[in-house]
Amino acid sequence: MSPKSKYYPLFKYLNEQPDTDLIELSLAEIEKIIGKRLPTSARVSRAWWANSPTTQGVAWQEAGWLIDSPDLENQLVIFRPARITYRVSPIRKSVGWTGDEIKALREYAGWSQQELANRLAVRQQTISDWEVGNHTARRSMSKLLQMLAKEVGFPYDTNTGDAK
Repeated sequence: MSPKSKYYPLFKYLNEQPDTDLIELSLAEIEKIIGKRLPTSARVSRAWWANSPTTQGVAWQEAGWLIDSPDLENQLVIFRPARITYRVSPIRKSVGWTGDEIKALREYAGWSQQELANRLAVRQQTISDWEVGNHTARRSMSKLLQMLAKEVGFPYDTNTGDAK
């Protein structure tokens, strides 16, 4: 990494950190480290944070780090030591569906568990597991459930996640 690079201070900072844990930095902290404002693309594009041979990517990769998870909504970036091969993803706080709400939607629409499963392209057992609380629907599935609720006129508040 060339000391003349805009991102050399980030390289130096990461190179000095122990590689025993994840490092979470806000975009403001990264700007403080490099002594300059990040480009707009760093704030709006996950691609800017790719572990690729870009100028900024070389800074963290040559220091022995990889970007694990850019969270642009919260203006945070999580670095992980390159020697760690697993991926750690932060838990997102998003509106989800409870088992009772899924069952209420299904009954409101007059569907069996199998019919709802067919609409969501999952197994009937998955619907059963959600309804009894063995598992919860993932965020992407929650979006599909919201779409189905809207389609059948099920009174569901997408801001709070509550069935009315």
